[in-house]
Amino acid sequence: MHGTFRLPLIPIFLIYTLGIAFGHVGPHLPIQESMLFLLLFLGGWAFLLTLKKTRTGSWVAFFVFFFLGIFSIQLYLHPPPSPSPITRFIDLDRVSLEGIIDRPTERFQGRTQLLIRSQKVIQSNHHIPVRGFILIFLKGYDHELKLGDRLRILCKLFPPHGFHNPGGFSYERHLAFKRIHTIGFLCEEKSLVKTGEGYKHSFHLQMEHWRDQIRQFLEREASPLSSGIAKALVLGEQGDIPEEIKEQFIVTGIAHLLAISGDHLGIVAFLSFSLMSWILKRSEYLLLTLNIKKWAATLTIPSLLLYTLIAGGGISVIRATIMVITFFFSILFQRERNLLHALALAAFLILLASPPSLFDVSFQLSFIAVLSILYLVPRILHQLKREDSFLLTKPSWKNKMIRYIMLSLLVTGVAIWGTAPLVAFHFNRFSVIGFFTNLLFIPWVGFFIVPLNLLASLFSFFFYPFATLLIQLSDWMTLALLKLVAFFASIPYASFYISTPTLFEMILFYLLLVLTAYLKKGKKVRYLFIGLCAVFILNLAFWNLKDLFQKDLRLTFIDVGHGDSMLIEFPRGKKMLIDGGGRFDDRFDIGKNVVGPFLWKKKIRRIDTLILTHPDPDHLKGLNFIASHFSIGQFWDNGFQVESEPSLQLRNILAERKIKTQSLNDETPLQIIHGVEISILNPPLWKPTQKAAKNFLGLNNASLVMKLRFKNISVLLTGDIESEAEARLLRKDVSLKADILKVPHHGSSSSSSPPFLERVRPTYAILSVGKRNLGKLPHPEVLRRYGQLGSSIFRTDEHGAIMVRTDGKNIKVDTFRKAEF
Repeated sequence: MHGTFRLPLIPIFLIYTLGIAFGHVGPHLPIQESMLFLLLFLGGWAFLLTLKKTRTGSWVAFFVFFFLGIFSIQLYLHPPPSPSPITRFIDLDRVSLEGIIDRPTERFQGRTQLLIRSQKVIQSNHHIPVRGFILIFLKGYDHELKLGDRLRILCKLFPPHGFHNPGGFSYERHLAFKRIHTIGFLCEEKSLVKTGEGYKHSFHLQMEHWRDQIRQFLEREASPLSSGIAKALVLGEQGDIPEEIKEQFIVTGIAHLLAISGDHLGIVAFLSFSLMSWILKRSEYLLLTLNIKKWAATLTIPSLLLYTLIAGGGISVIRATIMVITFFFSILFQRERNLLHALALAAFLILLASPPSLFDVSFQLSFIAVLSILYLVPRILHQLKREDSFLLTKPSWKNKMIRYIMLSLLVTGVAIWGTAPLVAFHFNRFSVIGFFTNLLFIPWVGFFIVPLNLLASLFSFFFYPFATLLIQLSDWMTLALLKLVAFFASIPYASFYISTPTLFEMILFYLLLVLTAYLKKGKKVRYLFIGLCAVFILNLAFWNLKDLFQKDLRLTFIDVGHGDSMLIEFPRGKKMLIDGGGRFDDRFDIGKNVVGPFLWKKKIRRIDTLILTHPDPDHLKGLNFIASHFSIGQFWDNGFQVESEPSLQLRNILAERKIKTQSLNDETPLQIIHGVEISILNPPLWKPTQKAAKNFLGLNNASLVMKLRFKNISVLLTGDIESEAEARLLRKDVSLKADILKVPHHGSSSSSSPPFLERVRPTYAILSVGKRNLGKLPHPEVLRRYGQLGSSIFRTDEHGAIMVRTDGKNIKVDTFRKAEF
């Protein structure tokens, strides 16, 4: 077919998106090979165009954009080697480096986060040029550091390292998508010196200066709570919003209101467009000579760009701006009826500029919400108009109001249901009251609080008294909002956690959602809808019943950093969770952010037996979330209690939920769960006075030690016992021989004594240990001892989650990731 060559936008967009996804999850293609494939297909496409083979050229174009997607995402995940990368100084002793603050500083949870564009490393008075970004974490808040400052920093550099479990968040990928492959930590102010300032383009420096003035104005004139919300909505900074308030917004299903997104920009655009239209219509001359709609759309775009700059120009804000401006261009070029194409064009432009946006939660939610509204709402309204004569009645003010309410309900419902699978996939949450709270609070925030704060911020530069009046009004409305949000969040069962949906379940859900708009089309559509509902129910039944047919014993050593957490899945599906990990600080909840998502990924909502081996923070803290949000059958511990806040919290949770508790010791009778024998080998039966006298090291030696035996395979789980408890076990007349050993105390030199290992002689030694832990565990001598025994060593810091499966005769060990040696 000859003629004018045209590329269909939506198929090209989909193919390019598919290329990005394949480049992310598929096999790694070297940059050179990806580039070669791209150039070959690009050359073939150009050749076919010269021959006017447009149809064949269109098919080749699909391959061009497919490999363009692969190539573009690979540039982030596997960047081409640089002649002088800063990564070459990773894991060395502390280095002295110079660089420039490349983006506005971020402050949260008592720390300052700096993105440094490295320039040089100084070693023995030699200045070595380097390139690459470094993410520096500075303890405390330093208000003197600003965009464009040049710093000299003395610190040790590390590669990013997160938790590696099925269903977990990839911290390395998150930073790689920002082109960050190096991080550093500063605990002392003297390790950082500012050597200059103003090393950015004057435009960026001026914008940051204005942002500083707005920040100071909001902090000075608004109450602390209101100021935190205002800075989030105007400047895009959420660091001053208390975690309690963030959680309340999550529970009520309106957490998206705290981030500058398409909601805010869309409402600002609507208000600006309406204002410009009203002003232009005041002139009869303009009404007769101009296209008011086009001019209003044109004049709205600068206000959107101004909001984007004030908000800091972050990638998420820029994405939302591109999407909104694309829709306004559809008005300028009279393409209002092709809004789906406008949405595809906006998404295509965003992904061309920033391919990692495809994996960004805010982009996915914004795109799916708008797509759901644009596709489903017109079709549902068409069906309603055919059946409801009310929608065709004369437009009196009363009918207009009812129609507006009905349309608002429909749009909100479609947006919530359209994004529900993604919200469940990323956050494992569903807000029962989200439908009503969004109806109430989106207009409240979008039409009142955001405009008031924006206007107050702008007027603060030239009409301060009026700006103060506006911010006081906003302050009152914000505090009222927070009280209402707190009230809704306190409603029992307002929100609950759910398992992570599979890709099949998400596709099935969207098929059902689309079919709801066509149920009146005929019997075939209704039969298809009923059939898919039946498939959905069967899928739910499969996940709830499949464990009943499990015949093997499965153990998963979860990667919780420096700490312990292990899931045991018994034959016929009983679940046991031993310890929950935890950090010594309170900035990060291991239970909520690591263990919970891992369990939800496996569709686990009930733990039959929850166990705490001993009340150290790196074993205990994560259990509080699990005990609160999962169904728990019974709780076991070693009988030792400490008066720490996490320990008291756990005891209160167990009491409030009336969970049966039992303290175990070496006199506890043999426990048998579906053919698996559980022997308690430690601690001994202590007197109450002895328990109270135990110190920190005593708690380790009082850890629960359990031996599992399934047919011919045995597993020894040792908690944090050290040489004292090991010696006590050696003196007992019990068999310690085990095929699998959970290495005591993370591989500390005070444990894994040679006599103990000689008695156990494990085939597999599992180390639950964190990267860069303070004790520098595991100790090299301990690793040597296991090596001499011929044990196969698996480590969570190198392998991620370690999955062991046995049928009672054979053992299979899988790891979540390959070791990095």
